[in-house]
Amino acid sequence: MVIFFIYLLRTDSSMYFVYVLMRWLPVIFFPLLAAQAYSTWDHINLRELFTGDLKPIDPSNSQPWMLNLSYPYFGLCLLAASAANTDAFSFYGGMVGLLAWALWFVRPRRSSPVLWICLLLIATGTGYVGQFGLHQLHLTVEQQVVNWLSNWNGQGSDPLEKTTNIGDIGFLKRSNAIVFRVSSKNQQKFPLRLREMTYNKFQLASWLAISSHFTPVPAALNGTSWQLGNPVANSGAISITATLDQGKGYLPLPDGTFQIDQLAAAQLERNQYGTVKLQTRTNDITYQLRFAQGISLDSPPTEADLQIPALERPALETVLQQLDLREKSPPDILKQIDAFFQTNFTYSLNLSRPDQSTTPLSAFLLFHRSGHCEYFATATTLLLRAAGIPARYATGYSVHEFSPWENQYIVRNRNAHAWAMVYLNGHWQAFDTTPSSWTSLEDGAASPWQALADLWSLASFKIVSGLHQLQQMIGLNQWWWLMIPLALILIRQFGRTKRVKRFTPPRIAAREIAHNSAMGNDSAFYLIEQTLTASGLGRYPYESLKAWIKRIGEALSVSQIADLQAIVELHYRYRFDPQSADATIRTRLKVLSQTWLDHFHQSISSKPIT
Repeated sequence: MVIFFIYLLRTDSSMYFVYVLMRWLPVIFFPLLAAQAYSTWDHINLRELFTGDLKPIDPSNSQPWMLNLSYPYFGLCLLAASAANTDAFSFYGGMVGLLAWALWFVRPRRSSPVLWICLLLIATGTGYVGQFGLHQLHLTVEQQVVNWLSNWNGQGSDPLEKTTNIGDIGFLKRSNAIVFRVSSKNQQKFPLRLREMTYNKFQLASWLAISSHFTPVPAALNGTSWQLGNPVANSGAISITATLDQGKGYLPLPDGTFQIDQLAAAQLERNQYGTVKLQTRTNDITYQLRFAQGISLDSPPTEADLQIPALERPALETVLQQLDLREKSPPDILKQIDAFFQTNFTYSLNLSRPDQSTTPLSAFLLFHRSGHCEYFATATTLLLRAAGIPARYATGYSVHEFSPWENQYIVRNRNAHAWAMVYLNGHWQAFDTTPSSWTSLEDGAASPWQALADLWSLASFKIVSGLHQLQQMIGLNQWWWLMIPLALILIRQFGRTKRVKRFTPPRIAAREIAHNSAMGNDSAFYLIEQTLTASGLGRYPYESLKAWIKRIGEALSVSQIADLQAIVELHYRYRFDPQSADATIRTRLKVLSQTWLDHFHQSISSKPIT
């Protein structure tokens, strides 16, 4: 084997020589199997392979070194066959048949053959389905790595720069992961697009937001409402549930959003292009939006909203001449540009190699006329500017997939979208020229395992929502501390620690227990409790004494509360540890309780009758 390994390494310097070596392993180790088959023993003594002593070895003294090579050699043959990387089902069927034949002779004789065959069929089916799961896992990990690299090199969410895929080569694949959920009571006023960022300068393959500056948005008195503009009577409302990264992110908003409710953010900022970023103390957020069509809170257009890169101007001028857009009204220009893209272009995620003699965007407009939404949004924005209409580039998400399981809309990572914002009739409005077939094409490319991933996402969403509600209900900021006792119990239950005998304290006589209980039950504090209950300040059954005193503190004076707290401390000691409460403590408790009652009755009698 060593000689053959060296020979392959010298003849093939690539790593593929390993596959050749694997296919030759049955031939290399065949002499050992032949020696076992024709020897007087049915095993091979491994010591004879690594020793120079030729004296006979007694099998009775070397049982740990005895090995039957039949099954290891059988597995070696299967490994060598798998190195051929054959995708046909015949290989899997043949492998299962050989394994069934080999395992049949070593099956437990007490087991039922029918049960054994059923278990073999289950394992066979699970293995065959499992290879699709491994393939999907490979694709998922590959896509996640791409997402990490994209975020690392600046292609993630950045309000100042958006690096597009214009000019890239290959298939543009997006994740099926759910990024947020949208619910609405009024489906008639439901937005189809949620805008996240807006840019106004195109440079090479990137869009920039020049001179962008964020200003704080003041919060209302309740700390959860944020006013972006003047309220509008006839408005719509939606609710969004999302997950932030380390408590930071950008809000996807419908056009015309003037108010954000139920958002407990530490800070909320907004730039002049409509991008809203926030910072919270938690990653899971749910907020409500109120919006109205026909209003715009973005800044008016500037000279930057009419700029066109010099490299793209020839192709844009050619299209303008073809469409004859000179001296036409802005509404007519929009209609003609929309018809131009809808009838002459197709949506595609396959990014072909662009012509080196022109820019990718010019090749999209003049030649292949096929691309994804970034091509359509960029070309539309620059065409509008060439026609004299201010325009900007917007990114966000398309909301179109309704989940009957959740009874709300779900937005996936692949629903990320881009479109143009055009300044018309005194306000900014969305102008999307991407063919409507893009949603069906994106959904058609979804994984067959998407349903299982959605169920897992829904279960995780319900668990997180339930824990969040529990956190708000019991008032804990770190609810996960509740898991520590459970973890300690599980460690104690399943840990392999040596059990020790518990110490059993000496039994206390029943007469002594009854005596101690009687001592605690005659506490003078109970007279105070009865008096306060008769005055309408009774204690709830689930309420501790200290919590009760804190709750009724507004009805009592400061001195009364302080004296009452001292009395409760003495009562606790007398009630729950009567053995350490001597006569001095009991007398002090009785005197303080009676004094407090006298002052309480005097304060009630001195109040004027209204």
